[in-house]
Amino acid sequence: MKTKPACGPERDPEFFDEIDKVFARHPEAARRYAVRCLRRELDVLKIDFSKQVALSRVEDGRIITEFYDRDDDKVRSSHHACCVWHQGHCYEQCLE
Repeated sequence: MKTKPACGPERDPEFFDEIDKVFARHPEAARRYAVRCLRRELDVLKIDFSKQVALSRVEDGRIITEFYDRDDDKVRSSHHACCVWHQGHCYEQCLE
């Protein structure tokens, strides 16, 4: 028996069909966005996004992402823009 992939159009075809339609209706905005699977954060790292947030920065040609409690001073004092949203909440803040 074939196992379903963890994420993507083969796993959730109806969702991706709708996303494709939205991207087609808004081509300029679509160029700024992508759909990202959060399996590693949720299943492997066990990140609780209601309590934690990712902070990402570019360093030596790499994107470095670290997770902090939402009430951590580093998160509260950061001047990052939100770059990953989920159900109206910021999951990741990125230096621009």
